[in-house]
Amino acid sequence: MMASSLLGVACLLTAASATSHPTGPVDWSRDGRWIAWTAVEAADAPALPRGWLLRTEAPPPPPAGAPGRRIHRVWAARFPSLESVLIQETADPVSSPCWSADGRAMAYARFVPSDPDGGGDRRGRFEVVVRSGLDEERVEVIHPDLTLDAAGREAIASIRPALGPDGRRVAVPRPGSPAGFWLVSPGGAGGGAVETFEDGLSPTWSPDGRRLAYLTVEPGPGGAPLVALRVNPSRLGDERPLWVDSSLTTDFLGWASDGQSLLAITNPLRGPLRNAQRDLVQIDLDGRMLGRPSTLEAIPPADNQRRLRGPGLIGPRERPASIRVDLSMDETQEEGICLIETGDEEQVLRWGNVRTQNTFKRFHPLDAGMRIGSPALAPDGRTAAFRVDDGTGAGLLALIDLDTEELTLLAPDETTRRRWLDRLADCALAHLREWLPSGDETPSRPTALPILAELGGVHPRRYTLGRLARFAAPLLKEPAEGETDGLDEFRLFFSYLNQDYDSASRWLDAVEAATEDPDARLRLLGLRAQILLGAGKVDAARGIIDYLGREARSTAMSIEEAAGGYVLADEASPQAGWVAHLREKSSDAALRRMGVGLDGRPLSTEPADPFAAFEEGDDQDRMPNAPFAPAPDGDPGIVPIVPDEFNPPGLRPDNFIPPPAPGPRPPGLLPRFAPFPPAPRPGVGAGPIRLEVVD
Repeated sequence: MMASSLLGVACLLTAASATSHPTGPVDWSRDGRWIAWTAVEAADAPALPRGWLLRTEAPPPPPAGAPGRRIHRVWAARFPSLESVLIQETADPVSSPCWSADGRAMAYARFVPSDPDGGGDRRGRFEVVVRSGLDEERVEVIHPDLTLDAAGREAIASIRPALGPDGRRVAVPRPGSPAGFWLVSPGGAGGGAVETFEDGLSPTWSPDGRRLAYLTVEPGPGGAPLVALRVNPSRLGDERPLWVDSSLTTDFLGWASDGQSLLAITNPLRGPLRNAQRDLVQIDLDGRMLGRPSTLEAIPPADNQRRLRGPGLIGPRERPASIRVDLSMDETQEEGICLIETGDEEQVLRWGNVRTQNTFKRFHPLDAGMRIGSPALAPDGRTAAFRVDDGTGAGLLALIDLDTEELTLLAPDETTRRRWLDRLADCALAHLREWLPSGDETPSRPTALPILAELGGVHPRRYTLGRLARFAAPLLKEPAEGETDGLDEFRLFFSYLNQDYDSASRWLDAVEAATEDPDARLRLLGLRAQILLGAGKVDAARGIIDYLGREARSTAMSIEEAAGGYVLADEASPQAGWVAHLREKSSDAALRRMGVGLDGRPLSTEPADPFAAFEEGDDQDRMPNAPFAPAPDGDPGIVPIVPDEFNPPGLRPDNFIPPPAPGPRPPGLLPRFAPFPPAPRPGVGAGPIRLEVVD
């Protein structure tokens, strides 16, 4: 249980990005003992349809129209035990929370519609909530009559207030457009919004709480937008921006540890031959740039076929891709983690030392098929939190130990657990639709699960699917005896991908028991043959395949009109093509390539063929890692090199040129050393190697 006072402090180093994100930010307390975030349960979010395991095509997109019913929850979890406490649950849109500096309060904003059942644009009041315990809260109305459309209401989960270190003022970003934020004093004498900052982005407090820094986007020369850095109150004594530069971005804004300068991210000017990069810069309160502590990322320009235009001239090169960097630093501002996203939508996490630019790791913590966002580094720099886009505007929360890369998917309630399983399965299905053959000549698949032989042997594809299955394993706790939770399809799917065929067979029994459709039962019988093949029970699998073949041959009859009248015609079974494909993949040759034995015994005493991966129908990008294995019949194979055969007769007899004989040394030159020691004389040991000066 959580104490009456919410322990923790605001992490002032991670600023909310001004750009639109599909996920909400996460806030660590400064002592690293608590994590706070917002989750959204949405009825209209993308989800796998019922019976998805028996569907092989991509699920249809959710119907367009007004958003469905949504539940917003504010959570706090103790670290590292991850015991979670529900702070608030409401149907009203809620922002992401932030911790106070003294560790005794939490603040978040919410929109309370006056017409909750209306669609499209809705009117209501926008307010900020400051909670000092589970039962103590102060509510301050910021705007009594605010109108937001569906996109604006959904974007509320991706914003986060900035609570001042003294706890008396809070900067609340304005949802929707135009951009801006309000400065509010909850419980103050005036109450409500004390000041409105039009077009302000990413408000962040100085460590002493005396100044508030923020960004604005302003039109520059020729209409090009410029990003300006402003501080309130300004040391310059007027409303001039502290710093304006065409290379300044809205990716990040934070205070340096000295409290007298700011950190921001710039995109240096670049041309066709320049790198696309993001630099961390330090700016003091007088508007001077103190330096560039770090280059966070740099991507060189790509070659554009490098065609020659003349002697020694190279053709134009493509401009480097655009980059967006989401930065979070530890308490000392020495280490940081960056989510780097390029224009081609590739994502990677870079963990390293910000000052020395030493990169410790570059990796994707989950899977490249899942979009991530909002990284947040713990104060000690050893654990990072991040969100996974799930189509709700808030996202799912995960933690990763940066030293061991151990991943923890946070699922504080049953709804979140199901949502995680849904997104992991959808990612695996997207991979399978991309990798497995399709088209008019490919037989229709009975289930979404592939045959083992279709994924190749020791192949990165099988590793990728198995990795997703291992992530899902902790979420698949078995229900109590006599109870069902509707997750047996997920258990069957991930057990099979993890090659746990005993568990897959057990969960297939449960899925079959809940299936009454005869056609579905027949297709699940084909899946049982696949499980038996993977487990090495080839005889049993072939028996099922033979049965399916007999069922597929029992064709139906149809009446067709011909020139001589109506005739009866055979109608081929739709399972016939798949059964033939399954029989082909269960042949001795296919199983030998996969390393599957016959009921625990080798299929053949002949040695494995290292070139089997290059047979027709297999991937052509895999080189067998067995250079000295016996070669196929009639192929001399690779001849190992033996001693004294480095220069066999008839093969480049002059490939070794002896050194020239030593001559007289010109005056003034240093003595030359003999390149090789003298050869040992017969019967005399070589002795120590000596370097002799040759005159």
